[in-house]
Amino acid sequence: MNGPCVKQRVIATVITLSGERFVGENDCSNPQTVCPRAGMATGEGYHLCASICQQTGHAEVNALKAAGRKAFGAAIYIEGHSYACEPCKHACAKAGIVSLVIGEPPQEIA
Repeated sequence: MNGPCVKQRVIATVITLSGERFVGENDCSNPQTVCPRAGMATGEGYHLCASICQQTGHAEVNALKAAGRKAFGAAIYIEGHSYACEPCKHACAKAGIVSLVIGEPPQEIA
């Protein structure tokens, strides 16, 4: 059963030019009660996320996968973290994301 990352829950929302939203999280297939990276510096031990927690990807990458080609020209909003790591920035650029914002996405307009 999937569950949130115990260290830090991150949610990424891709909002396309047409207003469609695609959400990804850094969820885990094998969630833990204590993070195996506890005590490590930021950016260290990511291999444990995959090997122990079975995290399939960072929230940004999972949102980009959900959006597919619709990510081109879109904006991505990242909640629960204060930055995007270099691999996620690269993935966003490769997908054609034009704006990466740290913070909540704008509310949906009905």
